Amino acid sequence: MIERYDLSGPRYTSYPTAPQFHDGCGEGVLRQAIARSNAAGRPLSLYFHIPFCSIVCYYCACNKIITANRKRAMPYLERLIVEVAQRGALFDHSRPVHQLHWGGGTPTYISDDEKRLLMAATRKHFNLLEDDSGEYSIEIHPGDMAVSTIACLRELGFNRLSMGIQDFDPVVQ
Repeated sequence: MIERYDLSGPRYTSYPTAPQFHDGCGEGVLRQAIARSNAAGRPLSLYFHIPFCSIVCYYCACNKIITANRKRAMPYLERLIVEVAQRGALFDHSRPVHQLHWGGGTPTYISDDEKRLLMAATRKHFNLLEDDSGEYSIEIHPGDMAVSTIACLRELGFNRLSMGIQDFDPVVQ
Protein backbone atom coordinates (compact mmCIF):
# COMPACT_ATOMS: atom_id res chain seq x y z
CA MET A 1 0.00 0.00 0.00
CA ILE A 2 2.85 2.40 0.81
CA GLU A 3 4.38 1.83 -2.62
CA ARG A 4 1.02 2.46 -4.27
CA TYR A 5 0.30 5.74 -2.49
CA ASP A 6 3.83 7.12 -1.99
CA LEU A 7 3.60 9.71 -4.75
CA SER A 8 2.98 13.41 -5.17
CA GLY A 9 -0.56 14.56 -5.71
CA PRO A 10 -2.46 17.82 -5.82
CA ARG A 11 -2.80 19.66 -2.53
CA TYR A 12 -6.33 19.49 -1.20
CA THR A 13 -6.11 23.21 -0.39
CA SER A 14 -5.50 24.15 -4.01
CA TYR A 15 -8.56 24.85 -6.13
CA PRO A 16 -8.74 24.20 -8.90
CA THR A 17 -6.18 21.47 -8.34
CA ALA A 18 -3.03 21.40 -10.46
CA PRO A 19 -4.19 18.65 -12.86
CA GLN A 20 -7.11 20.86 -13.94
CA PHE A 21 -4.74 23.40 -15.49
CA HIS A 22 -3.58 22.84 -19.08
CA ASP A 23 -2.45 24.83 -22.12
CA GLY A 24 -6.08 25.40 -23.17
CA CYS A 25 -6.84 27.17 -19.89
CA GLY A 26 -6.12 30.74 -20.97
CA GLU A 27 -7.51 34.22 -20.48
CA GLY A 28 -10.55 33.55 -22.67
CA VAL A 29 -11.56 30.51 -20.63
CA LEU A 30 -11.18 32.54 -17.44
CA ARG A 31 -13.30 35.42 -18.76
CA GLN A 32 -16.03 33.02 -19.92
CA ALA A 33 -16.11 31.36 -16.50
CA ILE A 34 -16.36 34.75 -14.78
CA ALA A 35 -19.17 35.81 -17.14
CA ARG A 36 -21.10 32.63 -16.27
CA SER A 37 -20.44 33.27 -12.59
CA ASN A 38 -21.67 36.87 -12.85
CA ALA A 39 -24.81 35.69 -14.68
CA ALA A 40 -25.54 33.26 -11.84
CA GLY A 41 -25.18 36.14 -9.38
CA ARG A 42 -24.24 34.03 -6.38
CA PRO A 43 -22.09 35.43 -3.55
CA LEU A 44 -18.32 35.29 -3.94
CA SER A 45 -15.60 33.54 -1.96
CA LEU A 46 -12.08 34.99 -2.05
CA TYR A 47 -8.76 33.45 -1.05
CA PHE A 48 -5.50 35.37 -0.68
CA HIS A 49 -2.24 33.47 -0.30
CA ILE A 50 0.32 35.27 1.87
CA PRO A 51 3.33 32.95 1.54
CA PHE A 52 5.62 34.43 4.22
CA CYS A 53 6.70 32.82 7.50
CA SER A 54 9.39 33.77 9.97
CA ILE A 55 9.99 30.15 10.98
CA VAL A 56 9.45 26.87 9.18
CA CYS A 57 6.87 24.36 10.36
CA TYR A 58 8.33 21.09 9.11
CA TYR A 59 4.93 19.46 8.57
CA CYS A 60 3.80 22.22 6.20
CA ALA A 61 3.68 21.51 2.47
CA CYS A 62 2.32 24.91 1.45
CA ASN A 63 4.06 27.30 -0.94
CA LYS A 64 5.96 29.51 1.50
CA ILE A 65 8.93 31.84 1.88
CA ILE A 66 10.79 31.58 5.18
CA THR A 67 12.50 34.87 5.97
CA ALA A 68 13.18 37.17 8.89
CA ASN A 69 13.35 40.10 6.44
CA ARG A 70 9.79 41.40 6.65
CA LYS A 71 10.51 43.99 3.94
CA ARG A 72 10.20 41.16 1.41
CA ALA A 73 6.42 41.15 1.86
CA MET A 74 5.66 44.61 0.45
CA PRO A 75 6.70 43.92 -3.19
CA TYR A 76 4.51 40.81 -3.09
CA LEU A 77 1.58 42.76 -1.61
CA GLU A 78 1.94 45.49 -4.23
CA ARG A 79 1.64 42.88 -6.99
CA LEU A 80 -1.23 41.18 -5.18
CA ILE A 81 -3.12 44.48 -4.96
CA VAL A 82 -2.69 44.96 -8.73
CA GLU A 83 -4.13 41.47 -9.22
CA VAL A 84 -7.05 42.27 -6.89
CA ALA A 85 -7.85 45.35 -8.99
CA GLN A 86 -7.57 43.45 -12.27
CA ARG A 87 -9.75 40.56 -11.14
CA GLY A 88 -12.17 42.76 -9.24
CA ALA A 89 -12.92 44.68 -12.45
CA LEU A 90 -14.21 41.45 -14.02
CA PHE A 91 -16.78 40.66 -11.32
CA ASP A 92 -20.17 42.27 -10.78
CA HIS A 93 -19.48 44.54 -7.81
CA SER A 94 -22.99 44.05 -6.43
CA ARG A 95 -22.14 40.42 -5.62
CA PRO A 96 -21.34 40.19 -1.92
CA VAL A 97 -18.26 38.37 -0.67
CA HIS A 98 -19.66 35.83 1.80
CA GLN A 99 -16.33 34.11 2.41
CA LEU A 100 -12.87 35.62 2.61
CA HIS A 101 -9.80 33.69 3.66
CA TRP A 102 -6.18 34.71 4.00
CA GLY A 103 -3.92 31.68 4.09
CA GLY A 104 -0.30 30.91 3.60
CA GLY A 105 2.32 30.78 4.88
CA THR A 106 1.39 32.88 7.84
CA PRO A 107 -0.71 35.92 6.85
CA THR A 108 -0.13 37.52 10.25
CA TYR A 109 3.53 37.75 9.19
CA ILE A 110 2.71 41.02 7.42
CA SER A 111 2.46 44.17 9.52
CA ASP A 112 -0.86 45.55 10.70
CA ASP A 113 -0.46 48.48 8.28
CA GLU A 114 0.14 46.01 5.43
CA LYS A 115 -2.97 44.08 6.48
CA ARG A 116 -4.96 47.33 6.38
CA LEU A 117 -3.57 48.15 2.93
CA LEU A 118 -4.57 44.76 1.49
CA MET A 119 -8.03 44.86 3.06
CA ALA A 120 -8.64 48.42 1.81
CA ALA A 121 -7.77 47.32 -1.73
CA THR A 122 -10.09 44.33 -1.38
CA ARG A 123 -12.92 46.56 -0.16
CA LYS A 124 -12.35 48.93 -3.06
CA HIS A 125 -12.64 46.20 -5.71
CA PHE A 126 -15.05 43.72 -4.10
CA ASN A 127 -18.27 44.03 -2.13
CA LEU A 128 -17.19 43.02 1.38
CA LEU A 129 -19.93 42.70 3.97
CA GLU A 130 -19.78 45.23 6.79
CA ASP A 131 -22.31 43.56 9.11
CA ASP A 132 -20.22 40.57 10.25
CA SER A 133 -22.52 38.15 8.43
CA GLY A 134 -19.73 36.84 6.19
CA GLU A 135 -17.17 34.24 7.15
CA TYR A 136 -13.88 36.14 7.06
CA SER A 137 -11.05 33.96 8.30
CA ILE A 138 -7.28 34.14 8.56
CA GLU A 139 -4.58 31.60 9.38
CA ILE A 140 -2.46 32.65 12.32
CA HIS A 141 0.66 31.43 14.11
CA PRO A 142 -0.03 32.40 17.74
CA GLY A 143 3.64 32.03 18.65
CA ASP A 144 4.68 34.62 16.07
CA MET A 145 2.28 37.50 16.46
CA ALA A 146 1.50 40.26 18.92
CA VAL A 147 -1.68 40.10 20.98
CA SER A 148 -2.58 43.53 19.56
CA THR A 149 -2.85 41.90 16.13
CA ILE A 150 -6.14 40.29 17.26
CA ALA A 151 -7.70 43.77 17.62
CA CYS A 152 -6.40 44.75 14.18
CA LEU A 153 -7.85 41.60 12.60
CA ARG A 154 -11.22 42.26 14.20
CA GLU A 155 -11.10 45.90 13.04
CA LEU A 156 -10.52 44.66 9.48
CA GLY A 157 -13.57 42.40 9.62
CA PHE A 158 -12.05 39.02 10.38
CA ASN A 159 -14.36 36.95 12.57
CA ARG A 160 -12.61 33.60 12.44
CA LEU A 161 -9.06 32.46 13.18
CA SER A 162 -7.50 29.27 11.87
CA MET A 163 -4.58 27.56 13.61
CA GLY A 164 -2.96 24.28 12.70
CA ILE A 165 -2.21 22.14 15.73
CA GLN A 166 0.06 19.21 15.05
CA ASP A 167 0.42 17.82 18.56
CA PHE A 168 -1.18 18.44 21.96
CA ASP A 169 1.78 16.92 23.85
CA PRO A 170 3.27 19.78 25.94
CA VAL A 171 6.79 18.41 25.42
CA VAL A 172 6.36 18.57 21.66
CA GLN A 173 4.80 22.02 21.84
